[in-house]
Amino acid sequence: MPLRLPSTIALQCLEASERLGSFTRAAKALNLTQGAISRQVIGLEQRLGAQLLERRRESLVATPAGQAYLAEVRPLLLRLERATTDIALHQGRGGRLQLSAPASFCNYWLAPRLSGFVNAHPHITLDLSTYLGPVDFTASRIDAAIMVVGAPVPGLHAIPVLDLTVRPYASPALATRWSGNDFATVLRQAPPELTLIHNSSLPGAWALWLRQAAGADEVLPELHAGPSYDLLSMSLHAAIAGIGVALLPAFMVRAALDAGQLVALSDIESATGRSYQLCYPEHSAGLPALAQFSEWL
Repeated sequence: MPLRLPSTIALQCLEASERLGSFTRAAKALNLTQGAISRQVIGLEQRLGAQLLERRRESLVATPAGQAYLAEVRPLLLRLERATTDIALHQGRGGRLQLSAPASFCNYWLAPRLSGFVNAHPHITLDLSTYLGPVDFTASRIDAAIMVVGAPVPGLHAIPVLDLTVRPYASPALATRWSGNDFATVLRQAPPELTLIHNSSLPGAWALWLRQAAGADEVLPELHAGPSYDLLSMSLHAAIAGIGVALLPAFMVRAALDAGQLVALSDIESATGRSYQLCYPEHSAGLPALAQFSEWL
């Protein structure tokens, strides 16, 4: 005989108790009594024949069995909550899409274009968040993410959005130092006044640009000097401030070029081997809101 599935109340009590670290805080979050929370968790443990939570130093923590169980249960609860909310609010005509994207791409490429999607799909609510590092689709409410990838990500569907190509930019004051000179030649000479700005999401980008611009295969020690930033937008503002020369994609610099804050030091645009792609797990593949956003994108 198959094991009868536990109630969603019991699963919610377990999830909230582990996440908040106590039955008391879980009871407040779920609007139940502490005793009701405790009874639900104990009943679930008895049904499964395994201890899921244990108390350590006045805090509840998951046992190994509890961790494994919650890793499967938590994303199901999140999906059930979202599906229930969507059908209640939109009656199947749209829904809510939880999208994550790199901050620089979101601010300089996606957000200025979003009015087109919002106007065309008024029944879809698009929630945007940003991230650093890998996106965890199992432990969050994120349905899909625009990611900078260089190779297919195992277990995810991926739709190409935009190739990530870059060229060097500097403030007008810095640019005048090398006006009339081929910047690839300047870079190989590595003058002491030249500061290169690096980005942690694009390792080796300067060597790739130099190889594209001048056919130089050697990695110059000077290419590793200079500050490094996590976000491309940080590199953009550092270049505007005259801190150094930054490799940036064209979509980020248009306003700065028009305002005279930046100058392109070369017409050569280099591929980084990476691209922006819309990635999503299998359990998001059937979302109507994601299908409409993907088509628009």
